[in-house]
Amino acid sequence: MLHHAKLDKRFWAEAAMTAIYVKNRLPSPKIEHKTPFEIMYKSKPSVKHMRVFGCRTYILIPKEKRLKWDPKARGAGGDQSRCQLR
Repeated sequence: MLHHAKLDKRFWAEAAMTAIYVKNRLPSPKIEHKTPFEIMYKSKPSVKHMRVFGCRTYILIPKEKRLKWDPKARGAGGDQSRCQLR
């Protein structure tokens, strides 16, 4: 995942957490083609919120912290920011 997304090795923990998160939302033949998420929460998981690992992200700048012609968002991730998006 890190190599494909062209990310530095320091993101290995995020890559591992993402892989586990996705795996828990994939059907398994060992549990009657249900997902671990379905077994635990008794409902099908949504995947609408998922994005490509390593894709560019943006942080919304609140109205109170920007002037009329200022940008509404700024890029996040990579070396620009140390925030973790969830």
